[in-house]
Amino acid sequence: MINSFRMLGKSILQKNGYYDTEDENQKREIYLKKQSIVPKQRGNGPERAIAIHFDTQKHEFIFELDKEITPENRDYFFAFSYSSFPRLKKKCLSTTQINSFYTEVFSNSVDDLKKNRNDKQLDIWFSESISENYDKLMQEIKDIFYVKVGKDYLLNKEMMRSDHKAIFREIEKKENAKTIPPESIYTTFISKIIPGNEEKSKGQFPAVALVKIDGKTIIEHEDLKTSYINLVYYDFFERLFIKNTKKTKVCHTCTRTGDVIGEIPLQMKFYGTTNNLYFENLNNSIAYKSFAICRRCLKEVLTGMKFTEYELKDRIFDIDCYLIPVLEAVEQDFQHKYKRIFNLLKANKNYQEDVVEIEKLIKKSTKKDIKFSLLFFEKNKQEFNIIKLISSIEYKKLISKLMLFHDVNKTYDLSLLKRSLGFNDLRFHLFPSEKSHNKPDPRLYRKDILDLLESFLHGYSVNYHMLIKRFMHIYRLRFNRENTDALAAFKMVLWFSIFNKIKPLKGVGTMEGKAGNTVTEIQNEDYRKFIEAHQVIYEKNFHRQGLFLLGTVINSIVYAQRDKSSSFMRKLNFSGIPARQVNRLVGEVQNYYQIYNKDIYEEPGIWGNIMDRLQGIEESSMKPEEIVFYILTGISYAKYIGIKKGMEKKEGK
Repeated sequence: MINSFRMLGKSILQKNGYYDTEDENQKREIYLKKQSIVPKQRGNGPERAIAIHFDTQKHEFIFELDKEITPENRDYFFAFSYSSFPRLKKKCLSTTQINSFYTEVFSNSVDDLKKNRNDKQLDIWFSESISENYDKLMQEIKDIFYVKVGKDYLLNKEMMRSDHKAIFREIEKKENAKTIPPESIYTTFISKIIPGNEEKSKGQFPAVALVKIDGKTIIEHEDLKTSYINLVYYDFFERLFIKNTKKTKVCHTCTRTGDVIGEIPLQMKFYGTTNNLYFENLNNSIAYKSFAICRRCLKEVLTGMKFTEYELKDRIFDIDCYLIPVLEAVEQDFQHKYKRIFNLLKANKNYQEDVVEIEKLIKKSTKKDIKFSLLFFEKNKQEFNIIKLISSIEYKKLISKLMLFHDVNKTYDLSLLKRSLGFNDLRFHLFPSEKSHNKPDPRLYRKDILDLLESFLHGYSVNYHMLIKRFMHIYRLRFNRENTDALAAFKMVLWFSIFNKIKPLKGVGTMEGKAGNTVTEIQNEDYRKFIEAHQVIYEKNFHRQGLFLLGTVINSIVYAQRDKSSSFMRKLNFSGIPARQVNRLVGEVQNYYQIYNKDIYEEPGIWGNIMDRLQGIEESSMKPEEIVFYILTGISYAKYIGIKKGMEKKEGK
């Protein structure tokens, strides 16, 4: 997988001209632009970045809104996040954290520049890369606009423009400035002056904050641009090789011999070249022995990772997921091809449009298929935890599986019912959600749902009894909350057939013991066709057929009871019905059928069909939850027929 990141990063750098120039400063700028934040709005509607604007002529500063936060303005903002390097001192003049400008950015810059220029190991690099004019500017802003408070420096409110200063003093009086930190006053002040921010919680600022000096960002000052870029480059890359390099070691990625880093800076904590997952040694100082990487490969890997983090991230089943292209060589149009795959995995209503576009791009390339991996994870400030890696998924095989859903949706006219079937829907019928639980904890079941996804994507056989057990558990909970899907069991049979076409289901089996018989033929064409279409489930098991038909009769009783406060559904035990109790249930259904006989259309021969197919069921090995499931399939399918005919009538068909 590390090689996939490297090839992805190499593709990105090549596309942006990194390998076409010999100018080292230009190379650094290209690399950093691909490490910078991709600005994206966090709320609804347009959002603009917030800038602290220092005027060195008037000796005053203000907070103001800057350009709109959009991906198109990425190079303008040239902003960086410290999340990958939480222990790094903050010196960036465009970032995600405006509070860093209240106190530390300029004092950190002055102190670190002074310290590094006096370091014999670093002095040559800093003298060649960063102009002393940059040091002077940082010192000037620190001296003019900041005041020392104890050992630290704080933005000096007295240097604020007069109109803003008046607002600031009002807040100080109201907030009782003697008892709260000065930084909190600035947070309240900025919340007040940002248009529209009153409705948000205090401190919920735009996603990008930047420094402007005399009307320009730092990279718009041509005489300082290169120095600033080199300073950022040192912090986010060069220091890894200057501070802790290991000489003449073999890079585990490209196998070339050269300098490698002794410390692993990858936030996604997996490294392997032969293994899919490989965690660093607990002692980070010797991590290079497990995974060594050279300067060039690290730059490509970090570029590929950053692109994945910003452009190939989504949520599947409410779990964060990275899509990682499996590349063996440099590839073009990667961003368009792979970003669309998330739409396929979610199978949204327009996913076929994405298929068309991906196919066009594949035809233009030399490779006629593409592969990708899915990395599911959870991340916080301290940890990056891998939940599951599903590796090397072939695009064409995925499409062939999605077509199974497309065919089913078309066959059963599910678009007419506005209830299309997709893999993504399965989670609400098999796993806890807000539909079945008050506060479902996804950590308790996410591995199981991802195992099921892996079985689907890689064509592994799925356990039939496990699916039924999960389905009935969720159905019972949803029924008790009056939150059921009337077509749930019908759709579950469709999923069974799809899974079985991918790889035969485990344990679906055929009948054992007394097999019933089919002396009578099913008269209802819809029922007969459904049983024939899903023969892996029904054809060789007459008991399942009998339970299905019993369910269709129960549905007609429930429909006749539609004006009642309770229905026959309440008599079904959704925890399971033992085989020995089926005959008693049949008798109870017959009694209700007689009661509502005038309101029910009697299917020709339906009782003969049921009775001969259920012969010997009391001695069968069917599990209790399996029995009630097949009754539900009949109820659900009969409802589907009723809904469909009603919609067709409404549509004038």
